Amino acid sequence: MQKLATAHDLQQRLKTALDTVEREFTTLSDEQLRWKPAPDKWSIVECLQHLNLAERFYIRNLQHKVDKLGLIQTAPVDQTLESDLVGKALRYIVDPQSKLKFPAPGMIRPRTAAELQPADVIGQFLDLQTLLLGMLDKAVYMDWNREKLMTIFGNWLKINLGDAARMLVAHTERHLNQAMRVKAEINTFAG
Repeated sequence: MQKLATAHDLQQRLKTALDTVEREFTTLSDEQLRWKPAPDKWSIVECLQHLNLAERFYIRNLQHKVDKLGLIQTAPVDQTLESDLVGKALRYIVDPQSKLKFPAPGMIRPRTAAELQPADVIGQFLDLQTLLLGMLDKAVYMDWNREKLMTIFGNWLKINLGDAARMLVAHTERHLNQAMRVKAEINTFAG
């Protein structure tokens, strides 16, 4: 897997995620966005808030690295992406195709739907994903195998930039799929 092709693919997938949220969720009422299919399941707004909490952490770390980047190159250098055990494991856990369910760590667990303002949560989601989309333009100038980002588990567990970028987009897709299932249940329940 090559860095430049991967970056382009991730950007296309982020654009799809942004389009999905705008098309599918911005027209819903606050009541629909807060509706939960079961007491132990997340609502649409909780899915989006979880993404905001988790991805804000990684995007801030990436932003810090991108801000320090002095663009001397005129064109990014492509490279073959490598994954280590940590990167492979984290990407597997959040992969939309994975059937494994892991509880969200406390720091990225959303407040209850009743406590969330859906318009604010959606706005934050759109802002964060748009920021990540733009940062990928600059991140291609970095070494995606050598640059490391701290994980939400602490500074002792780091992930390389290539794995982090792929993990973030997969995580977004996983929870947007979850939110779309909730929306389908709302329509079934209402219909």
